[in-house]
Amino acid sequence: MSTPAAADLSWILNELAAFPHARHALLLSADGLRTAASKDVGRDLADRIAASASGLQSLSRQAAALVAQDDTPWQQTMMQYKDGFLFLIAAGRGSYLVASAGPDVDVLVFSDEMARAVRRLGEVMGVAPRSDVVG
Repeated sequence: MSTPAAADLSWILNELAAFPHARHALLLSADGLRTAASKDVGRDLADRIAASASGLQSLSRQAAALVAQDDTPWQQTMMQYKDGFLFLIAAGRGSYLVASAGPDVDVLVFSDEMARAVRRLGEVMGVAPRSDVVG
């Protein structure tokens, strides 16, 4: 599912996926819907990653209580695997950016590149919350 505004964001996701050792990038709504993806991400992969990432960011938000006594906003989650990394980063009101990279990626530089992409687009990356449909 893509919105017209999100479809226009594929250029920055493709740019991020072209970073050395990066693989894929997706923009997801806070409730886990794919709103845009880099060019090599097919619908099935995007949907699987969206479902997984939704759970990861939700768990990460709940774990904030371990970091601070007061409410602290979630900013980033990184998971390491034998063959690479998965990054989730807050990307604006109601959205987050997910990217994957191989084991040789410079984790700090890539995280900074993701944050820079978010800053460049600012609120354009935000996704309005869905309204409940009664039916």
